[in-house]
Amino acid sequence: MNAQKILPRTLTLSAMVWTLGCQHTCQTRTPASHGIHTAAKVMRTSTEPTGGPVQLAKVMPTHAHLGDTVEYHLVVTALDCVGNVRVTDLIPSGATYIRSEPAARVRGDLLTWNLNAMDCGQEQKIRVWLQADTVATLSSCATVNADPRTCASLDIGFANLTVRKTGPETAQVGSTINYDIVVMNKGTTEAHDVVVTDTVPEGLQSSDGQKTLTFKVGDLPPNQPRSIPVSLRAVTRGRHCNTVAVASSNAGKAVDEICTTVLQPGLNLIKTGDQERFLGRKAAYRIQLHNTGDTTLTNVVVTDTAPEATSIVSAEGAVITGNQAVWRLESLAPAERKTFDILLTSTTPGRHCDVATVTAGGGLQDRVEFCTLWRGVPAVLLEVTDDPDPIQVGEEATYTIRVTNQGTADLTQIVIAAEFQPHMTPVSSPQGTVSGQEVTFPVVGRLEPKQSLTYTVRVQGVKAGDARNKVVLKADTLSAPVVEEESSRVY
Repeated sequence: MNAQKILPRTLTLSAMVWTLGCQHTCQTRTPASHGIHTAAKVMRTSTEPTGGPVQLAKVMPTHAHLGDTVEYHLVVTALDCVGNVRVTDLIPSGATYIRSEPAARVRGDLLTWNLNAMDCGQEQKIRVWLQADTVATLSSCATVNADPRTCASLDIGFANLTVRKTGPETAQVGSTINYDIVVMNKGTTEAHDVVVTDTVPEGLQSSDGQKTLTFKVGDLPPNQPRSIPVSLRAVTRGRHCNTVAVASSNAGKAVDEICTTVLQPGLNLIKTGDQERFLGRKAAYRIQLHNTGDTTLTNVVVTDTAPEATSIVSAEGAVITGNQAVWRLESLAPAERKTFDILLTSTTPGRHCDVATVTAGGGLQDRVEFCTLWRGVPAVLLEVTDDPDPIQVGEEATYTIRVTNQGTADLTQIVIAAEFQPHMTPVSSPQGTVSGQEVTFPVVGRLEPKQSLTYTVRVQGVKAGDARNKVVLKADTLSAPVVEEESSRVY
C-alpha cells in the first residue's frame, strides 16, 4: 500500500471595512501599530483604517485551521468629539460566533456595539472570537457610525465664609491685648463684597475709642485666608466677650466670639503694733501682706525701715542691715496672706514712725506707716538744805532747793513753793517771791531728763525752837505733789 501525503485543510480570512456607508475592499498589510502575536499566529490588518471623524480598523489573522477558534479585533479611534458611536460587523458564512469583549448585541449574523460618546484621540478595542466551521475564505465587513459632538461646561460653585478670632485667654488691666481675625472662603467660588465687623465690648477699648470696627475685605477667592490684626486695651477687670461677624453679597454671614478675662493685680500692706511704749522697752509690730488681685505675684520684697531714734531688736526671717529688715518671697498666690513680725526699742522719747513697703513684679507697690509714742518714766529728786544750822534768833541762814529730773520723761509745768514755820521768816529769794511765810517760784514749762533747777531763799531766826520747813513741787507729769521737809534749829 502506497503511503499518501496528507495536506492540512486551511481557510483564508479576509476583511472589509465599512465607514459611513462606503465599502471598499482592502489589500492585506501588517502595520506595526496593530501587530498582535498570539501563539504562532500573526494578527494583521486587512485594510487601512477608515477616514472621517472616527477611524475603524479591523485586524484579523491571515489564515487558520478548520475547527480553530479565531480571534480578531475592531479598533475604533476618535479623531474628533463624537457621540452615538455604533459599530457593526457581520459574522462571515462558514463561521460561528462565540463571544466578544465588550459583548455584542447579536441579531442573526449582525453584531452591534453601541459605544456612545468618545473624546478626540480616544481609542476603544473590540475583541471577537469565531469558530472556523468550513474550509473557505471567510470575509466580513464592519461599519462605524457616529454623530459629531460638541460640548461646553459651566462650573456651578458656592461661596462659604468662615471667621475665627483668636487671642489670649487672660490679660491684665492696662495692658494691650492683641487679637487676630482670620476670614476664610471655604467654598468653590469667589465671595464678593466681604466686610468684617468687630464689636468692642465694655471693659475693652480700641485706640480711637470706636465701639464698632469695620474692615472692608472686598472679594475673597476660595481657600485664601485673610488675616486682620486687632489691638484693644484692657480697661476694667472681668470677663469680656468680643463678637466678630463677616458678611458678603453672595456668601451669607458668619460670626465668632472670643472671651478674655482681664485680671487686676493688687497687693495690700497693713501694719499694727504698740501705740505707746516706755523708753528702753520693746515695741512689737506685725506687718500683714495680702494679695488682693487675680494674679500670682512674683519677686515680692517687703522692707521695714525703723526710724533713726529706734533700733531693731529682732525680725524673724528677715535680713537685717542697720535699721532695715528685708523679707523676700518668690511668689504670692491670689488671696494669699503673709505676716512678718519685728521688735524695736528706743531710748529717745517722742513719736517715732516706722515705715514698711512692699514691691512686686510688674511695678506693684504699697507703703504703710505706723507711729509709736515713746515715753520716759517721770522721776524727780527734790533736795532742800539749810546753811548754817542751827542759828540764833536774829541770825540768817540760806535755804537751797534743788530739783533734778532723774527719770526718762520730761517734767512739765513745774510749780514750786516753800513754806516756813513761825520760828523763821523768809527774807528774800533771787528766783522767787516772798509773801509772808511763803515763797513761790515762777512756773517752769519743761525740765528734760537729767536736768536740774536750783533756788535759794534767805531766812532769819525769829523764835527759838525746832522748825519744820517744807518745799512742795507739782508737775503735770506727776500724779501727786512731791514734798520735802528740812529741820532747822533756832536758839
